[in-house]
Amino acid sequence: MRFEDALDRKAYVKSVRESFELTGTGGHSEGKTIDKGEAKDGFSFFKVRMLLAACIFAAFVICDQTHTKFYQYSTQDVVKQITKNYDYDKIRLLFRRKLDTALSSYAPWC
Repeated sequence: MRFEDALDRKAYVKSVRESFELTGTGGHSEGKTIDKGEAKDGFSFFKVRMLLAACIFAAFVICDQTHTKFYQYSTQDVVKQITKNYDYDKIRLLFRRKLDTALSSYAPWC
């Protein structure tokens, strides 16, 4: 690369940097921080998820008060499913047995 080419490239990079500073999209150089999941205008997907959760909870409370069934599930059925106590040790043991059986049939020498 010739010296003139290097100077031209340096001038080009400088002009591009100045154009970003003039438009106000300098990002970190102007002290702005970039938040993950948040757009320029402050829109956040967390807010959408919170709103959706609040709507689902409100629908649950309304169905509970009016004794409404949704696809033949009552609110009591939903509460039973949520509060069901699973014994995860038994599930893990069952999974391990199934995995050992599958591996022994696949590789009998193990």
